[in-house]
Amino acid sequence: MAAALCAALPGATLLLSGCASTPVASAVPASEAPQKNKKPEPVLMPMPTIDAFKGAGIFYFDDNVRTQLFIKDNIAVNGRYAVQENFPLGSRHGFTWGGGAAAILRNGSPLDAQRPLFLTQGNKGRVVIQFEGGGRKPLALQVKLVAYSLEGLPIGPYLVTRQNTATPSGYVIANRYVFPKGAVGYRAMLMIDEDEVLVPTKTAFTGSDSIENFSKRFTRDIPYCLRYIPTRRSEPVGMRFAQPITKQTKRVKGKLQEVAQSGEAQLMSVKKGTLFCQQEGKSQLSNARWDLRYINGTRVLSLTFPDEVRSADFGILNQHRDALRLAFAEELSTERRKTVKKVRPGVVWLGGKEILDAQWRFNEVAADAISDAIARTKDLRKDWEAQNGKKK
Repeated sequence: MAAALCAALPGATLLLSGCASTPVASAVPASEAPQKNKKPEPVLMPMPTIDAFKGAGIFYFDDNVRTQLFIKDNIAVNGRYAVQENFPLGSRHGFTWGGGAAAILRNGSPLDAQRPLFLTQGNKGRVVIQFEGGGRKPLALQVKLVAYSLEGLPIGPYLVTRQNTATPSGYVIANRYVFPKGAVGYRAMLMIDEDEVLVPTKTAFTGSDSIENFSKRFTRDIPYCLRYIPTRRSEPVGMRFAQPITKQTKRVKGKLQEVAQSGEAQLMSVKKGTLFCQQEGKSQLSNARWDLRYINGTRVLSLTFPDEVRSADFGILNQHRDALRLAFAEELSTERRKTVKKVRPGVVWLGGKEILDAQWRFNEVAADAISDAIARTKDLRKDWEAQNGKKK
């Protein structure tokens, strides 16, 4: 196991001992694969979720970067199995919260969503992975893995992004190599108990320091352009508030407390490829409902879109539409020793709503084959990067 990981992660900062020359599973050239193994679909395999984490555990690929998550000791302590994750620093790893989260906001402060500590056996075939942080209310993710045999199937189509599009590795490998015997892939079904506020990326800001100021900036002529998932049918959508939002309060036991409120935002088509957000035409598409409330101490404005607006046009996969709400949250951060507040684009993941992670996880046999296919297509990758630009 360790040798396989050493071969896959030559630049890893987390080093393993015992990196010896040990045989690992190889990718099978498609031309050499027996015809009988060329199955069009993966074959379902009955397997308890917790078993996938034992031994070498599960492997994940962020394009051509390989990571590993496994139970360190099969003997549970007070029902908890300690887990370990091996990954190069700075890489994506672990499981995706919602459609992907760089941080989770609690009381306005960002918490790292990629530091698993242990897992426990959950209900209905799930395990519960608890992450570092969260205090009295731990960061806990419910995970159910569905196992499939990938033997004889092409490797490339199983290497996708969080938006379910081909990664550069997946595009280059394509159907050139297939999985060998013993290769297993896992689909991950994810769920949380209560609503959480997620920040998909740490680089996106709105330029506003409060939800009130954010709504005021985008009330009159200039709409706010929503991030969308690029597809052939993508139609970017802009948003404008019917009127600025003002804080509403009531007196409870002699103290003023903010109360939740809701309203409508106007939706319109916007132009593609412009530096600033500009409305396309004069017609309005529809209205979205907004809700302003606190979730785990974080002040957040969430949006619910009408059915006629495609979810990809406001940046959410269609299969996640019922579970995720586009949102804008007030985040607290420290700059020059001062606490500052900024409104970040985010997502609210609704508690009790299950999400299918678009990205596959793999057993060690499948992961070794993927690493081998990545190595064999290294020159093709260089040619692809020369034409399309190197992946950042």
